[in-house]
Amino acid sequence: MSGNGRATTIELGMKVSVRRSGQNRIGVVTKLAGDYVVIRWTTSDFAEIEEYHAHRDDVTPLAGWL
Repeated sequence: MSGNGRATTIELGMKVSVRRSGQNRIGVVTKLAGDYVVIRWTTSDFAEIEEYHAHRDDVTPLAGWL
């Protein structure tokens, strides 16, 4: 949700920032599922899952597309 109270549009292929474990992570939207967005991380270590399900309110669109 944006600061003005209106919902932010999130689309497939959009580059986004997600607040997770006290840090902002950068990823790409790979799937939309109701109130949730599936994110594939742009950088990841092998100990962590590559995809993450985030609530739309926790996702901030960034400039640019992949």
